[in-house]
Amino acid sequence: MITPDDKIAFIAPECGALSLLVRVGDVVIAGFFEPLEADPLAQVVTNFDYPTYAEREAAAKAHIDSAAITHILDGWDLISA
Repeated sequence: MITPDDKIAFIAPECGALSLLVRVGDVVIAGFFEPLEADPLAQVVTNFDYPTYAEREAAAKAHIDSAAITHILDGWDLISA
C-alpha cells in the first residue's frame, strides 16, 4: 500500500470545491473536486528532473509547500486530510 509522505486538503468556502495535494516521495499529485462529485474535475501529477532522489524529493517538498501557501493566499480553508 502506498502511504503519502504529505497530504493537505482545502475547501473553497464560497462553493464547497475541494482540493487535495499529496506527496509520495519525489512526486506531487493534486486533485480538484467539485461539490458532490466522486471523480476529480482536474488532476495533475508533477515529478522533477534532477539527478538524485534527494534533489527530486526536496523539489517535491518545496512544490507542495508552495501550492499550499497559494491556496491559503487565494482564500481556501485548510481541512483535515
